[in-house]
Amino acid sequence: MDKFDELLVKVVDETTKYCLGEVNALIIYDYLEKKSCPLNKVPEKLEVFSMELRNILGFGRRLIYGAAPILEETIVQALCLELKLPYAEKGPIVFADCIRRLKRSYCEEKREDVCIHVENTG
Repeated sequence: MDKFDELLVKVVDETTKYCLGEVNALIIYDYLEKKSCPLNKVPEKLEVFSMELRNILGFGRRLIYGAAPILEETIVQALCLELKLPYAEKGPIVFADCIRRLKRSYCEEKREDVCIHVENTG
């Protein structure tokens, strides 16, 4: 796991606990692990993480209205703060795409060979 991925896992953990509380975060992590997406694999499984957040928290008119997209956006904002990058997203975000763009920006800024696993989204 590279430096960016370690930071992403840390931010996901801290933000989830802050927004939903320790107990709820642990429930979510247990659920994600059962879905083959433990916390330490989130950087590799961004789409799975996002989809499973929606499954457990709901989206649209299901369950807790809009909780998953709000949590994802909060994670992206917190990651931007950690990386000292501006948060420039407008409107709803696609979590995986935002994280990949941030990783590319981070890697370009650091100019280190620590980010060789940036996925190409097309």
